[in-house]
Amino acid sequence: MKGKQNKKRLKPILKKSMLTALGLGIALPIGGTLPQANAGEIGPEIKISRPVLNDGIHWLNYSSEQNDPSFVSGIPIEVTNRTVTIDLSTHFHPDEFNIISATSGDYSVASVYIEGGNKLVVVPYRSGKINIELKAKYTVSDVPETVTDNFELYISKKGDVNADGKVNSADAAELLTYLRNMVSRRGYSYVEMNRMDVDRNAEPTLGDMNALLNGYANKTLGAKNNDYVLTFQQVDDAPYVLNGQLKNYMENAIATDYYLMDVDGDDIDYINTPSYQWYRATDPSGEDRVLIEGETAEQHTLTFEDEDYYLVLEVTAHSTSDANTEPRRVYIVGKEKIQRPD
Repeated sequence: MKGKQNKKRLKPILKKSMLTALGLGIALPIGGTLPQANAGEIGPEIKISRPVLNDGIHWLNYSSEQNDPSFVSGIPIEVTNRTVTIDLSTHFHPDEFNIISATSGDYSVASVYIEGGNKLVVVPYRSGKINIELKAKYTVSDVPETVTDNFELYISKKGDVNADGKVNSADAAELLTYLRNMVSRRGYSYVEMNRMDVDRNAEPTLGDMNALLNGYANKTLGAKNNDYVLTFQQVDDAPYVLNGQLKNYMENAIATDYYLMDVDGDDIDYINTPSYQWYRATDPSGEDRVLIEGETAEQHTLTFEDEDYYLVLEVTAHSTSDANTEPRRVYIVGKEKIQRPD
């Protein structure tokens, strides 16, 4: 499950001399002077344009065309004209997981399914964005637990640089802005940069402006072209607290034992220590738990007030990758009521 972030990016090669030539040598058409075509309709047969890129999914290769040995190795992105296939047997190792499933956030944009038990197959249909939800059973726990991993897929027709569903002069303006900003090194996401790469050579440069304008002139972009650009992007998931148990730490103390797993495969989240809160309950399910004021440590020292109650520990795992990610809360219930020794 662990992985390393691949920091290699698309190569934004643009010298100041090129920028000067771009500013003086190209008269950008205004308004609707370039042909316009809908760029999101389902064609008779969609064609996936290579490379398919990955923006920040740590366990997945950066690119479907990854031949550079300087890349950090991950799971390959296998691409045909119609489908993308990703082998999940390393991400969800069979010694730890089974029953893998996949769900698309919008099946009119792209469908997803699991083939052969561990291969994710993605079939894009039109422009748009979907959330892909992977689920798997973690079988190492005493009781199998379900974990979920989310990421997104962005789909746009080739030449639709600004992803507005049309191919027109607005895309040329967007690309011009991008090329100018690369001199000042304003940040762009892989999703944006992949759309800018009109000539599909993984290097957004002046050549992409030429490819875009030539596409207009020769009518090879827009409604008559069925090439689509795909980019996967990380969605941050809070770490999981798995196989949690309460155990006698010492004669008068109870502590917890659990496995903290970051399903995103990013070790950063492991750095953040979970927070704790102890409760008492009369029901073995812990549903009627009542908070014990001030008990927020990983270990709880028993008192006479705990007698004949089930102890419950709330463990809250936080993400350090994205402050907006909802924390994940788990309640670990003691197997027996507390009976203090005489």
